[in-house]
Amino acid sequence: MKAATAADAHFFAKELRARSNVIHDALLFGSVLRDGKGNDVDLILIVDEQLARAWWKESRYDIRVRMGTRWLPLRRVIKKYCSVLDHAFIAARKERRIAVASRILGVDILSLVRERGIAIDVFLLPANWRHGLALNKEILPMTGVGSHHETVRFLERVAASAKHIS
Repeated sequence: MKAATAADAHFFAKELRARSNVIHDALLFGSVLRDGKGNDVDLILIVDEQLARAWWKESRYDIRVRMGTRWLPLRRVIKKYCSVLDHAFIAARKERRIAVASRILGVDILSLVRERGIAIDVFLLPANWRHGLALNKEILPMTGVGSHHETVRFLERVAASAKHIS
């Protein structure tokens, strides 16, 4: 896979919204937003709450953050210099999340990934997932992550940084 750029993020957001009428909005977070390039495009797709609930119910074990905040610098090094390791530990979970999202959204996300040669990661959330730049903690029961500290911190970081892209 090639490095992902902001242009790729715009492409994916536009294509996904064009191919699925249940996506209301798309937001970008992660390395492409922060650095202008990265290993993948990280998108939040805003959908109706029932669809977001279905995705989280099926994907919750593949979403749970295993590497805590204090390890983020190490994760960035692994992603940059040891992509084979990153792929071995992360790719299967990411592909399962994408497969569930594809089914719920009615669009084959992996075919877009193959066409573009760029990796993507998507998270389905309802419109009220945050207030301003803060995580709306009232949605946590919907996610099923409960009080899993590192996953909640991940969602808080995403809420603080995600930007509208489509």
